[in-house]
Amino acid sequence: MNYTDGELLKIFKEDGSKGIELIFKQYYEVMCKTAYRITKEQSLAEDIVQEVFYELYKKREKLNIESLLGYLRRAVYNRAINKVKSSRSYVDADEISYELSDSRTNSQEDMEYMELEAFINKVIDSLPEKCRLVFVMNRFEQLSYKEVAAKLEISVKTVENQMSKALKILRAEFENYKYFEKILDTDRGIFTE
Repeated sequence: MNYTDGELLKIFKEDGSKGIELIFKQYYEVMCKTAYRITKEQSLAEDIVQEVFYELYKKREKLNIESLLGYLRRAVYNRAINKVKSSRSYVDADEISYELSDSRTNSQEDMEYMELEAFINKVIDSLPEKCRLVFVMNRFEQLSYKEVAAKLEISVKTVENQMSKALKILRAEFENYKYFEKILDTDRGIFTE
């Protein structure tokens, strides 16, 4: 049975052990996928997620969480980025999912969406390492240039330059792609400055 974030948080507040168990059951797999997209190591991804759940349980009385899923995603993402940064690996965006719309209604649209998603992932994956990392942090995790700079310990100007480079590459790749207009029609603004 899936619970809403509100229900899970209420149970978690009333009974920490039962709440963390339900949260774990509902979100563990999704959080492991999030961590794996960044680390590309299954066991490391699982360790990161377990650490986040442990910290959540440990700090349960001090936390004031409005969006449980948002909190977990950000915590897992931040911890995974820190692990990657400390090991000087890179983010491979091959499996980062880009959700264009939940309103796909027929199999033709589903096929077009899957084709587009694969193409987007391939293009993002082809970006140079620093461009890819900066782009993913800014566009997929909605971090500001200043936040990206702080996390990667680089200047805001470097972030601006890397984003400009990434967007130039992406625009060139998408120029002739037949579904480019669909990308622009979404409100994500992923390819605009």
